[in-house]
Amino acid sequence: MPRRKGDAVRERRNVKIRGLVQGVFFRDTVRRVASHYDVAGFVRNVGVSVVEIEAEGERETVAAFIHDVLAHPPSGARIDDVDSLAVALAGDRGFLIARSIG
Repeated sequence: MPRRKGDAVRERRNVKIRGLVQGVFFRDTVRRVASHYDVAGFVRNVGVSVVEIEAEGERETVAAFIHDVLAHPPSGARIDDVDSLAVALAGDRGFLIARSIG
């Protein structure tokens, strides 16, 4: 079905942030920032120095949310590298801090 003018494009992005991102309230900061945006998904620790975010919503909203997270990390954090890619929509509701892996 073709998109109608005015229809918002939804997307889900997986973002991996590497650096000094654990032990500095990074996940809580991401959750707090998410509460200001209409996004769903999760944030979790992966391994020793990676925080993973998956955020789903209107493309422009997801981009603004990710930009805000990267522009305003918690004090004490250091972002060394960011990988971001589009992934399949999951239809999540709400944004949460998920269980750490690795």
